[in-house]
Amino acid sequence: MRFLIGLIFSVWMAVSASAQDSFAVGQRAFNQLTLENRILFQISMTAAGFWPSVPNVTYSRRLHQSIREFQGSLNEAPTGVITVPQVERLMERATVIMKSWGLRSVVHPERGRALWVPFGLDLSAGKTANGVLIKDPKNSIRLAYSYFAGTDLRAGFEGRLNEMVAAGDVIDYQLLRDDFFVIAASKGAFKRYSRYHRDGNGLLGFDFWWSNQSAPVYGDRLVTLISGSFWASMTGSPYMTVARVSYPWENEPKVASNPQVASAPPSPQAAPVPSPASPPTPKKATISAGSGFFVSKAGHILTNAHVVEGCSSVTIKADGQTSGTGSVLARDAQNDLALIKIANSPATTLPVRSGVRLGEGVAAFGFPHSDMLATSGNFTLGNVTALAGLGNDTRFLQVSAPVQSGNSGGPLLDNHGNLIGIVTSKLNAAKVMASSGDLPQNVNFAVRSSLATGFLDANGVSYEIGTNSSPKLEPADLADRAKQASVFVVCVPSSN
Repeated sequence: MRFLIGLIFSVWMAVSASAQDSFAVGQRAFNQLTLENRILFQISMTAAGFWPSVPNVTYSRRLHQSIREFQGSLNEAPTGVITVPQVERLMERATVIMKSWGLRSVVHPERGRALWVPFGLDLSAGKTANGVLIKDPKNSIRLAYSYFAGTDLRAGFEGRLNEMVAAGDVIDYQLLRDDFFVIAASKGAFKRYSRYHRDGNGLLGFDFWWSNQSAPVYGDRLVTLISGSFWASMTGSPYMTVARVSYPWENEPKVASNPQVASAPPSPQAAPVPSPASPPTPKKATISAGSGFFVSKAGHILTNAHVVEGCSSVTIKADGQTSGTGSVLARDAQNDLALIKIANSPATTLPVRSGVRLGEGVAAFGFPHSDMLATSGNFTLGNVTALAGLGNDTRFLQVSAPVQSGNSGGPLLDNHGNLIGIVTSKLNAAKVMASSGDLPQNVNFAVRSSLATGFLDANGVSYEIGTNSSPKLEPADLADRAKQASVFVVCVPSSN
């Protein structure tokens, strides 16, 4: 694959086998790599048969051990710190296998989410009622990419599990989380892997069947990379990019008499566009403000990317006191997240909880309309009203807790004081009123905390994991906690 040829691990250190703490040395070297090269290294390890997990951007003991196993396969000292010559040999192995797979990206016909498919294994695609089925002529490799509208996650998990057991499959692995499930099974020479995520009001995912573990399929390795591509598409996490291919029917001539392929369908009315709860910094040199909150004792602050866009400097005020100038360490414009750091160590940080339920109570804290309202902060209560944003975008939660201009980047808490989202936008009520005659009330959006954890992991920030097993807090206590952890972010834009 062409994208493997240009890989450079010039920063990876070579050390002797007598290193006292090879894990620490390997971790430091790994953290110096770009995010793209961290992911690419693990993809190469997977293709070569030494990394059986979805790629991520953190260095773990498990990855360290996998590197040692690879070094042992070369009959070299298993130091756990890979050298440049060893990387070159890894790439040679991985490239041969990746070329045989011929990985390309496709999107679900209805949902638009990307998935890697090994078209090099002589696969072809056909429509199904729920998406697409991609298989080889002998039906020994099949990949069904499907969306099931109106299906609950747990019901989908239990239904798939019961179906496999009834068919005589042996369940090798099963995992049910708040936003996805995975089931791996085997039956004789065949193996099956099923992964589905919440998407809109249903489940989107794939089932992959294969009957050959050896070349050219290497099914266990292949499904790990397919699963990783889907996970990245659903969560916005970093992953490698491969060329996208279209389905055969996308190039078919359109016939006007067929309503499903009408050549000129009427343009649907555009969906209302959310207006930022704290608008992006204007080009003129005027000071803007937003909200943020502490996630680490080292002084790391999370906020929205649009709050710190174009800032020449950022001033942080914590609990009414000026804490000093902050440095913007990272921005993720796609998911509207940004990381700021100050020198001070905060008294209170917010633990992060990933799972969210429809209807559960939430609280928002921020500094809206700081030119008019109290600069000590504003606390509101509400509920999770939808598990997706506009257009069923599952990166966001919809909440009823009132927010205003200036709330952007503030924390969304559950009733236990855990962070479950970052307030990012509100529905533009004026535009909806003009287009529909209806005035929406308290339709607001927050970035899911699961995206925030991926962003923090990618930037090497340690944070506390929250749970909902602790007692619920009274609103006044919840407000105190939110206020102590939140900060007022003042952005002075660049004069350019």
